[in-house]
Amino acid sequence: MRIPPLTALRAFECAGRKLSFTLAAAELGVTPGAVSRQIRVLEDFLSLQLFHRANREVSLTQEGADYLAKITDAFALIKSATEHLMEVPEGAPLRVSTSSTYTLRWLMPRMHSFYSQYPGNNLQLTMSLAAVDFQRDDLDATIKLGNEDTPQSVVRYLFDADLVAVCSPKLLQQGVPLDRISDLARHTLLHSTARPSNWALWLKEAGMPDLVGANIMRFESSSLAYQAAADGVGIAMAQLPLILDDLESGTLIMPFPISTPDDCRYNLIWPDRMPRNPSFKPFRDWMLEEARKTSARMEALKLDMARRRAEWHLAAVA
Repeated sequence: MRIPPLTALRAFECAGRKLSFTLAAAELGVTPGAVSRQIRVLEDFLSLQLFHRANREVSLTQEGADYLAKITDAFALIKSATEHLMEVPEGAPLRVSTSSTYTLRWLMPRMHSFYSQYPGNNLQLTMSLAAVDFQRDDLDATIKLGNEDTPQSVVRYLFDADLVAVCSPKLLQQGVPLDRISDLARHTLLHSTARPSNWALWLKEAGMPDLVGANIMRFESSSLAYQAAADGVGIAMAQLPLILDDLESGTLIMPFPISTPDDCRYNLIWPDRMPRNPSFKPFRDWMLEEARKTSARMEALKLDMARRRAEWHLAAVA
């Protein structure tokens, strides 16, 4: 079986990804002319034209686009296989991605516990909501809210993301009633553009899906909405596991004893080839144990909310 020259394949993959011979040359540390020559070598080898060339601009032909997709997967496999065989340098960081809200509201307040139990570990966090591909991304694990599949990975459930309405106790001292669901129309509802359907899910559970009249304030992330709620700006729709500490401290309160399941749940995900970094197993075991504690706290609170909701309904009827 004939295989094209690897140098030519590398030049093609880079130029196809960037759609520029000049940018590809900069990444590869060669001249644009060298990139062009290598692509000509590959085109001659395949007897196919891979790029359209016009006025210093290039674009992939259909054959080139199809070939690039397969070549990209092949390079990812080579990268993955190489990393799997290579020893992890001593002290190399464990690379984990997750959302900024999860990091700020759940992970960071617990990190002292991790380092107390497992001193000497090196953790590198990346904030991202993008889908993860372990063959492509330089990651050992990711923590995701969602149900989408991550290719060639192991998924471990952490906890659900039940939704509750929260505000600061200061809000109740401003003289605007907040005794009934309909009173929400007289307040400011704090939304996260990352979770646009959360308020609709909760209002449906609360029996008032068509609430109108409320002021709306939107934030790029849920953590900003939670902070605005703590500052007395309005009422946020929050994921219960991420605000348990705030509820216990009294920084936030739930004006209504109503929760509703989110469509998604939090998972810890890692490649099906076990990460070779020695910090991974301690981190995984610690995460699963801390998640178990969070789930237990959530269940206890939800039982109390169910009791309060029954009393709240009786009071409303009376």
